[in-house]
Amino acid sequence: MTKSFILTIDVEIDAGRKWKTSNPATYEGVDKGIATLQRLCNDYGIKPVYLISPAVLVDQRSVDYLGSLDTTTCELGTHLHGEYIGPNAKYPGPDFSGCDPQEMQCQYEKEIEYQKLENLTNTFTSLFGYAPVSFRAGRFGARGWTIHCLEQLGYTHDTSVTPHRNWHDIADFSRPGSLSPYHPSTENICAKGQSHIVEVPVSITPNLEWLRPTPRFSNLDQCKTVIDWYEAHVTPTVLCCMFHNVELVPGKNPYCQTEEDCHELLHRIEGIFQVLQERNYQCHMLKEVTVEV
Repeated sequence: MTKSFILTIDVEIDAGRKWKTSNPATYEGVDKGIATLQRLCNDYGIKPVYLISPAVLVDQRSVDYLGSLDTTTCELGTHLHGEYIGPNAKYPGPDFSGCDPQEMQCQYEKEIEYQKLENLTNTFTSLFGYAPVSFRAGRFGARGWTIHCLEQLGYTHDTSVTPHRNWHDIADFSRPGSLSPYHPSTENICAKGQSHIVEVPVSITPNLEWLRPTPRFSNLDQCKTVIDWYEAHVTPTVLCCMFHNVELVPGKNPYCQTEEDCHELLHRIEGIFQVLQERNYQCHMLKEVTVEV
């Protein structure tokens, strides 16, 4: 049976040690970070999915760069940090210097969450000339209602579920219904249901080992352990890796403060790519993933 891999990148404004945005606001993680990653991905035939925060969409240079990427080699989607977009935006922008994003969209009133998603979707469409179909909630703060909203707005894929993790008793994925792609319920995002959305969970084992090569999360051996575990326990084997674009630029994120840190992250990423190549994985964009029955 075919084994599949999806690389998802949360595209953020540059940030400091606790995800407080840079002051003044900068966006080196977009052009520098993504350019570095895309070159490596091209070498291995990986097609990354760049899920873009509203805090990035206000920066014309970032939009121009992202819009210039070859859409046969990557996919652009959306990523909601609701503080940065109305209605009721905590940080209305367009200057997002020194902001401290803490909100989770699943805590909003339902209509507010829908309107924020709608505004993000419309902004993306107006900037890039086509509608996004792939999404991840900021801080993984999604729920069944999120799936309903995405469906109404024309999305086809979501990757907000982090199996076995419980985020502050707000977004609780500790009892995942599936580790392979599935159609979620609009009542419970962890349960299989009748929605048309394809949920592609991030790859995390019951021991909370992530396919996330970020320092403080997983070294290369731990990432290989996740791959081994999924091959042994999950059918079909569909791996979903995630990290942030800003992690590829020193001092623009909480995890990689030096050039050496960024070099180590790239080494881990390439190590994952090499394992996937050796084991004959097929790489897909998020929008290409289907649910096997």
